[in-house]
Amino acid sequence: MESERLAAPSEVHHLTPEGALPEVELSIVVPALNEEITVGEFVDWCKEGLQRVGLAGQILIVDSSTDNTAKIVLEHGGEVLRAPRRGLGRAYLDAIPYIRGKWIIMGDADLTYDFRELGPFVDEFRKGTEFILGSRFRGNMEEGAMPGLHRYFGTPLTTWIANRIYHVRYSDIHCGMRGLTRAALEKIDLKSQSWEYASEMVLKSALLGLVSAEVPVKFYKDRDGRLSHHRRTGWSSPWLAGWRNLKVMLVYAPDSFLLRRVAPRTRE
Repeated sequence: MESERLAAPSEVHHLTPEGALPEVELSIVVPALNEEITVGEFVDWCKEGLQRVGLAGQILIVDSSTDNTAKIVLEHGGEVLRAPRRGLGRAYLDAIPYIRGKWIIMGDADLTYDFRELGPFVDEFRKGTEFILGSRFRGNMEEGAMPGLHRYFGTPLTTWIANRIYHVRYSDIHCGMRGLTRAALEKIDLKSQSWEYASEMVLKSALLGLVSAEVPVKFYKDRDGRLSHHRRTGWSSPWLAGWRNLKVMLVYAPDSFLLRRVAPRTRE
């Protein structure tokens, strides 16, 4: 098995399975790093979710792995964009030329977000919503899925700060499952190379006055044998994450105010 493992990519390569649809309405675009434990089932979940909403879709995994993640994705019918490991924000930037859908849903390939349930996002897209943020607090959160420090302190605090600064009414600005139109992604013009992209996306959607909404999502704990990014990094990871997100809101935001300020439009 070790001989089959893929070396880390040095440039971007787009790999498609047989039968990939040339025209789609919805693109599921998700970065992955060594997710061979979960990625096959994740692609199956995406296919089931697309079938439930009756949409032709693209499942695009932006992969920087050294394990069998890319091979498994292709075997399950997903597309792979092999890219260097340069951060989550950079992964989405690398993916933009390969996204074929007018609607995009982002998330994680670790089975923590339930991609079998795409209906709330698609309903909002059909109403004309441009940016859709998932909410684990308004949805269902499995016991143990979110560390107590994040659930009761970090996420509520940084969400409150963002709501105060940017005049929005979100309950979970760090939710990884989110959707936006292709046109909105181009307007947002992401700059962040790492996972600060998530906060940048939220604040820029507000500054640009995009029609926005929040929908409930299901959030599960890690599967046996898999460790989350924060647990892999160690005890300091959530504190560093909090600081980096605050820096995006308080330091990066003034650059965004060069954009014409438009009152955000939100759907309840």
